[in-house]
Amino acid sequence: MFVDKFLLLPCRSIIVFLLLFLFVKVLLPVCDGHAQTEVSNYSISNSTNRDAQPAAGFDFVWREGLHLGYYYKDIVSLELGGRLLVDGGYIDANQALQKAYPDLQGWNDVLRSARVNLIGTFYQTIEAKVEVEFAQTREIKDAWIASKKKIPVVGYVKAGNMKEPFSLEELTSSVDITFMGRSLPTRAFSPNRNVGFLFNNAALNERITWAVGGFYNTGDLNNVYSGGDPQDKWNTANGYSVAARVTGLPWYGEGGKKLLHLGVSYNFRARNTNKEGAEEKFSTRPESYLTDDKFASTGTITANRTNLINGELAWVWGPFSLQGEYFHAFTNTEGNPDFWGYYLYGSFFLTGEHREYNTTDGVFTSIKPKRNFNPLRGGWGAWELGARYSYIDLNSNGIDGGKENNFTLGLNWYLHPNLRLMFNYINTSVNDRANPTVDHGRANILQGRFQVAF
Repeated sequence: MFVDKFLLLPCRSIIVFLLLFLFVKVLLPVCDGHAQTEVSNYSISNSTNRDAQPAAGFDFVWREGLHLGYYYKDIVSLELGGRLLVDGGYIDANQALQKAYPDLQGWNDVLRSARVNLIGTFYQTIEAKVEVEFAQTREIKDAWIASKKKIPVVGYVKAGNMKEPFSLEELTSSVDITFMGRSLPTRAFSPNRNVGFLFNNAALNERITWAVGGFYNTGDLNNVYSGGDPQDKWNTANGYSVAARVTGLPWYGEGGKKLLHLGVSYNFRARNTNKEGAEEKFSTRPESYLTDDKFASTGTITANRTNLINGELAWVWGPFSLQGEYFHAFTNTEGNPDFWGYYLYGSFFLTGEHREYNTTDGVFTSIKPKRNFNPLRGGWGAWELGARYSYIDLNSNGIDGGKENNFTLGLNWYLHPNLRLMFNYINTSVNDRANPTVDHGRANILQGRFQVAF
């Protein structure tokens, strides 16, 4: 019965998927044509012979992905990027969850993300980025300026609104992660974006990376985008945080086809309890954006000090990989409750690709199929299978936020570097939750995603 319901996905989702797919299929042959020939005009992202190119111009090329931009000599270059993520699926919940969340069960489709970003490089020494989200809550995501050349001792410097250095899965872009949603503990404990500054560097031939920064607790910049005063974000900041992350590659071979990644993150958060919104709160979605319900949540906690620790492990052996993380949060509220969680997953590329790794930042990046989808030339893209188990415990010393575990199966079809289709099945279980009361809650989620990113 559950499968039958999933086959009756809303027409809106199906129509959107088909229209987007047809649009990209019209674009793909043109792009593949560019990929098969030598591109003569200068590309911002791959400059090899500037003297042979015009002093200025616009860029529209295909080189392992679509690149749009503008350059002027060595003074300025601008590159435009964006993403479009459309989700659709069905949630089937048992009586315990339906009682707690009456609107949970049923089909839904959602425009998960629609972003545009602009990256500028000035005099080959300064880089700046602005990224705006238009789907759901309209907000500014990234808005920062950074050095492109190393500064002695401190390495690279970045200032503005950005992600704090914490967690491998959190720092991996949402268009590059293996599953449609980040794991339960990643969503609950990772600090995400705030305004601040960051120092980062790599050493020992990029076998070690480190990053450390200080941030105000400003949160996202949605009220700024909506016409609010940017100064309000500073005035209403209710505290600060200090974050640090170190990663290492004790084993790295065959250009990244085989590697072992180890990492550790730490985050100290101080909150001014005299200001509104100074409370802590840990909560998480069921690894799906088809619902806004948080099956596990502590509610607000009056805590002016929180310590977060995180351990990372990733192993890549050609097309096979494993990844896992452990999270633990310690608070100084009454009873000193602490909360924790972890996840572990494996993935396998049926077509022989491997997960791409960025040694400069210590994160995984986008997949490039060995052969783009083009049946007339025998190309079927890249196919990846994944399985994940995640667990979170938000019960401690009188706080009954609930315990949740998820088992997820995933199938990814990378038609080319800019286009991916995703399918996830999630089995979720919720226990010992108060307000609303949930015990032995169960849900099955079938969902799919159409993703375009460049």
